[in-house]
Amino acid sequence: MTQSIFILSKSITILFVILLLTIILRLLYTTKCQIASAQRKPKQGPSHLVAILGSGGHSAEMKSLLRELDPTRYTHRTYIASSGDYFAREKAFQIESSIQARLKPCGPTGAGVLDDVTGIWDIVLVKRARKIHQSLLTTLFSSLWCAHDCIRALDLIKRSSIAAPNEYPDVIIANGPATSVIFVLSAAVLRLLGVAPTWKMKIIFVESWARVKSLSLSGRLLLRLGICDRFLVQWETLANSINKNGAQKVEWSGFLVD
Repeated sequence: MTQSIFILSKSITILFVILLLTIILRLLYTTKCQIASAQRKPKQGPSHLVAILGSGGHSAEMKSLLRELDPTRYTHRTYIASSGDYFAREKAFQIESSIQARLKPCGPTGAGVLDDVTGIWDIVLVKRARKIHQSLLTTLFSSLWCAHDCIRALDLIKRSSIAAPNEYPDVIIANGPATSVIFVLSAAVLRLLGVAPTWKMKIIFVESWARVKSLSLSGRLLLRLGICDRFLVQWETLANSINKNGAQKVEWSGFLVD
């Protein structure tokens, strides 16, 4: 019993420290972005996009979001999936089939295959942030392990980039799952610490079509932290409820998925 109380107390302390550090990092990040906004370099030439895949409906929505993506502009496309997701390659292949359909009617290229027209795509696996029914106590540690893996993945993506060799990706697009939050936070920390330029790894978060009146837990967290360069919702009522008193916290441009 005493040992359980000690573990719980230690976990609460760790959570408090993480929360405090998060607040400090947010303030520093916001200030740095404001200072560096005038120093952003315009992107010229090929770009590298990272899309974070989730399970079930999240991946289906991501496929719909990327259906009109121009592979001649985003010549390197990397898909992030959780380890243990045995359908990750199939999900990414389906997305690529949709993206490449206009330029390659005969079918998409395989992962890691460089094409003169459609560029290249690949998959990077990271540790899962949280499993179904996982306790809050163990979620803390699995999330920290996931963050470590996400930073490793970003370094791998940088070193293997075809669009911009030895540079971090240009855009990161996420739409909800827990792992995507950790990945986005990891990218934001690298920008904050100056490891990555502020004009790299632009973060776009797209709230799920299913969220009509309120944001998801992932959406609430990312909006509160203010680390997304663009935050899109798909229902006007939701946008109006958030953008009160003239605030422009989120963007609404209609439905983004089929």
